[in-house]
Amino acid sequence: MQIFLLILCFFPVFLLSSPLKNEKQLLPQESLLSSNQNEIKNFTVTSNYGLKIYAEEVGDPQKPTIVFLHGYMATRLDWEPQFTSKYLREKFHLVRWDERGSGASESPNDITKYNNVDFYADDLNALIEKATRGNRKKKVILVGWSRGNLVALLYLKKYGQEKLAGFVFVVGSLEREEFSSAALELIPSTLSDDLVTAVNAISKLIDLSARPLDPRIKASLLGGVITSPPTARQGSTPAFFNFGENDGFFNVFHNITTPILAIFGSDDRIINTPVSSAKVLATNSRTILIIYPNASHSLSSEVYEDFNRDIGKFTEKIFCNGN
Repeated sequence: MQIFLLILCFFPVFLLSSPLKNEKQLLPQESLLSSNQNEIKNFTVTSNYGLKIYAEEVGDPQKPTIVFLHGYMATRLDWEPQFTSKYLREKFHLVRWDERGSGASESPNDITKYNNVDFYADDLNALIEKATRGNRKKKVILVGWSRGNLVALLYLKKYGQEKLAGFVFVVGSLEREEFSSAALELIPSTLSDDLVTAVNAISKLIDLSARPLDPRIKASLLGGVITSPPTARQGSTPAFFNFGENDGFFNVFHNITTPILAIFGSDDRIINTPVSSAKVLATNSRTILIIYPNASHSLSSEVYEDFNRDIGKFTEKIFCNGN
C-alpha cells in the first residue's frame, strides 16, 4: 500500500486540468450496461432487522477505496461508467451497492423498514466495514449522487468521520428549497401505490435528470422501480425530508473536516445549481467546486470522462497527503 501511494505521489494532481490522455473505457459508451462481470466480485452484508444489502467491488482492495452511493429510485448500475473505467479500476478499489429496497438488496414490503434514517446509516456502515476488511485504519472516499449524498451524511452523523478520507458531493442538495419546482411536483406521484402512476412520474423525473440519457440506462432505472416496493419510497422520502427540514443535513455537512469536492451541472433540471453550489461553498470552507457546462443531473454518465478524471485526481491528492 505504501509503495503504491509513493508511486501516485510522483505525479502531481490538479483539479480542473485537461482530461487524461490515456483514459479509456473498457467498453464503449453504447455498452454501459455490459461490464465484464468476471472482474467484478459481489458480496452481501447484513444490516439491522437482518436485512441483506447487496454490493459489488472491482480493483485491488489494498489500494484507496472509493464507495459509490446511488440516487433516489436508482441502483448500483448508475455507476457503470465508473466501473468500466480502465483508469479508475487500475488505480483504486471501487465499491458500489444497492440501497435497501432497491436493485439486488432485500426489499421487504414493510414501511417500517424504510422510515428511520438511522437504517441507511447502519447499512452504509456495514458496507464500509466489509469493504475495508475490518481494517480500522483504512479510510474511504464517499461519492454520493443526488440522494446518495444524504445517505453519506446520515452515516457521518451517526458514525463520525473516523473512516472518511474525503467526500465527493455530486449534484446534491441540503434543503428542500434547492429542488426545482418541476421535481417537487413529481415527487408525490412517485410515492403512489398505483404502479402506472409511479412509473409515469419516475419516467418524467428521469427525463429531467439527463440530456441525453442512454435509453437502455433509462430502461434499467425504470426496471429497478418496478421491482422495488412502493413502501420503500413511501417510508424513506418523508424521513429524509423531515431530517433535512430540521437542518440535519446542513449541520453534518458544515462539520465535515476532510476535503470535499462538490460537482454540479450547469443545466441541472432537478436541483437549482446556483443555489445549491453557493450553499455548499458557504457551509463548509473545505469545499472545492466544479460545475460542468452543458450538463444536467446524471453527470456520471453524461460527462463520464471528466467525472472519472476529477474524482480520480481528488482521491490521488488526498492519499498522497498521507491518508
